[in-house]
Amino acid sequence: MRKFLPVLSIMIAAFFAYATVLAKDITERSLAVKAAKLVEVFALLGAFVTVAMIVAALVSTSTFRIVFAQRMRELALLRAVGASRARLARGLVVEGAFTGLLASVAGVALAVGAGQLVPLAGLEAPGFPLTPALIVVFGSFVLTTLAVLAPAWSAAKVSPLEALRTSAVQDTKSRIGGLRWTLGVLMASGAGVLLVNVAVEGLATKQRPSGMTEDLLLRTTISGALAFGALITLGPALISPVLRLIGIPLRRSTIGSLAVSGVGGAPRRAASVTAVVALGVSLIIATLTGANTLQGLGKAEMASACPADLEITGPVDVRALQAAGLTNVLPYRRKEITVNGRLTMQGTDLDMTRLRDLSDFRVDTGALGDMGPRKIALSTYTAARLGVAAGTQVDVNGVQMIVAATVFGGVPLGSALLHASDVEGEPVGALANGARERVPAGFEVESLTDRRLAQENWFTTLVAIAVGLLFLTMLIAVVGVGSTTALSVLERTRESGLLRAIGLTRKELGRLVTTEAGLYGIVGALAGFAIGIPYAWLAIISLGVEWPLQVPVLPVGVVVLVLAALTAGAGLLPARRAARVSPVAALHSIQ
Repeated sequence: MRKFLPVLSIMIAAFFAYATVLAKDITERSLAVKAAKLVEVFALLGAFVTVAMIVAALVSTSTFRIVFAQRMRELALLRAVGASRARLARGLVVEGAFTGLLASVAGVALAVGAGQLVPLAGLEAPGFPLTPALIVVFGSFVLTTLAVLAPAWSAAKVSPLEALRTSAVQDTKSRIGGLRWTLGVLMASGAGVLLVNVAVEGLATKQRPSGMTEDLLLRTTISGALAFGALITLGPALISPVLRLIGIPLRRSTIGSLAVSGVGGAPRRAASVTAVVALGVSLIIATLTGANTLQGLGKAEMASACPADLEITGPVDVRALQAAGLTNVLPYRRKEITVNGRLTMQGTDLDMTRLRDLSDFRVDTGALGDMGPRKIALSTYTAARLGVAAGTQVDVNGVQMIVAATVFGGVPLGSALLHASDVEGEPVGALANGARERVPAGFEVESLTDRRLAQENWFTTLVAIAVGLLFLTMLIAVVGVGSTTALSVLERTRESGLLRAIGLTRKELGRLVTTEAGLYGIVGALAGFAIGIPYAWLAIISLGVEWPLQVPVLPVGVVVLVLAALTAGAGLLPARRAARVSPVAALHSIQ
């Protein structure tokens, strides 16, 4: 059982990685016409596979550390009979690397087996891309080898005297050395400096030179990596204060108080597993927050591009359209304009006050009600390129006009909104609400509703894919919580027996173990929330998205609750094991 636990996370990650390769192969075989449109989706899948592999490596590191701690007496005896630290470390590294090799082969084999079920869905079965399979196996092997290095070297430093002690005394120190404190503080400071730098520069620079967005995103990524590194480095010292804070309501019950003490009794272990959970949670929360923010901007843009059900182009007859049963028929004219001699664009004289629904329009500066002769409304993007805002005077085709408003997402049917008195000629089209079938013959019509729904569905699908894949990475983190809890139960067999001996029932002992597992998830979720929200905001700024950050409170709350339930569920099997132990047998255990 102990040797099997480190296999799970690597096996899941390898399965995930090769399943992505097979999914692409299925797409190219069965959906060749659409495959070109899915390049971005598979690029997104590749990014999340990378995240899953990183999470698997962190889980493996934590699990190997616990497994080796369980064997501390065995390792100490080997040291006592003459094994050197270097030889002991090499043996543990070889053991871990072999475990990773077996896990990766098993993950690829499972993915191949799952691929053979695809014909049941009416698609062509994938082949067996050999090169990607070898890359996945080799990559997992290297990743596991790297993951086991630190635990192996730490375990190899065991003193021969440890053979006289029990494993229950392992991993009880929350203090970290001065070097680790210095490194953690430096990483946290570097992350903070970069965060402030990107925020200030991104907010201050409206007109961005080429390459600035990529540079801001790179600095954001580096800052996030430093913040997560600081969390891992300082975690053992931070876990106790965090537990004291969130454990206040739990300490009102005996089970809750024991659970807080149990998690806090192994701060290094708790810090390792909660850091893995925090990584997954921060990515999910950042994705949900970024998606919610971009969705708000997208709605404004679609309200601009598709402010009605139908767009009818060409010479229009308003009375004929109204007689056909269409409502809110709104003709418009267009005019090509050049603003400040720099930007040439299409302007329309659409009367915004007659649109049926303005709830999705967001005004940045000024007010749409201020529109009038010799006044103009611009999108925030155009206004930023021109360096203007509401109240600024601009030159439009040699005529001086005042910017009445700047609108988030754009203005309908063009890049600028003009007053009817400033546009000449006949209407070139009209907006209308109603069914497409009601449009009389002879008119060119486009369904703006269909375009809006297609855009919203595509965006929703991408977000669902991203969140779904991130939840798969969370599955690996939950496996880490389960393995940590299981090994903790093995380590504390005598403690469980003593609790049973003094009156704790089996159900209460099982509830204690599941509460401890749930605490790992809650602490990780809080850390992920603290990291995810700021970096979602930073990513929005880096991309130059001119839209306020919108945190989806309900989905974020659901994520935290689901995570707590999953991590508590990961403790069910260890809880059953702990509850089955006889008090007498436990007290005689040498664990």
